[in-house]
Amino acid sequence: MMKKWMAIGLIACLGGVASAEPMRTALTKENRLPRLYQAEASVEFLYRDFEDNAGDILTIAPQIRYTLVRDFAVFARLPYHRIDPQVGSRESGMGDASVGVEFLAFKNLFGYPWIMPHGEVIFDNGNENKGLGTGETEYLVGVAAGTTVNRDFHFAADLRYLIQDDADNVPSIAASLVWDLDSRFSLIAELEIQRVKMTDFMGNSDTEHHLTMLGGMHYRASRALQFTLQGGTGQKNGIEAIFRGNVSYSF
Repeated sequence: MMKKWMAIGLIACLGGVASAEPMRTALTKENRLPRLYQAEASVEFLYRDFEDNAGDILTIAPQIRYTLVRDFAVFARLPYHRIDPQVGSRESGMGDASVGVEFLAFKNLFGYPWIMPHGEVIFDNGNENKGLGTGETEYLVGVAAGTTVNRDFHFAADLRYLIQDDADNVPSIAASLVWDLDSRFSLIAELEIQRVKMTDFMGNSDTEHHLTMLGGMHYRASRALQFTLQGGTGQKNGIEAIFRGNVSYSF
């Protein structure tokens, strides 16, 4: 009996260690939070090239995450944008800052399946006239869920709802697959669909489904230092190519 409880305790500890890592996916959440009372600093590099030679946007977004209590983390993000349109002048500056929470509400003994509600407040500090912000405070709420198959295949789905005052709210659903090739190297595939209501200057409205696809890799240099590289494209959202990099350090 003692050996049984020792084994269960060991498994629970290993599950806790596995989840104390940075998230590898961009379009969905994962059941990975910093350790209790520890922080994770990261910088995301996001480059988007738009169709019909419309221009491109480079975003550099530092972020800090901190686990306040067990399975509950807070985060803050402050993006910097460089907008280079095909027509018009280049603009650059701070975008809309955001703060949010992530709560791992349910996880099985082995760490999966799991359920994570999350929320984010996106402020309107970015300059709307320069295209650096939306000009309104937005609220993003969602719930993610996932599981692991054969220890190496991690599946997740994320249902989100973006609440806006001056535009129609935007629901979305995303799915991701992470395949651990070994303890350091993983492959990532992601897909997101947004339901967007478009209104023309005549007041006519139509609903479009915007699609974003990403694929890439994650490398675990050490428990503290990790890297992610992804590339992809979009459909119906005007994005021709996406390149994303992320560097995270836990302390």
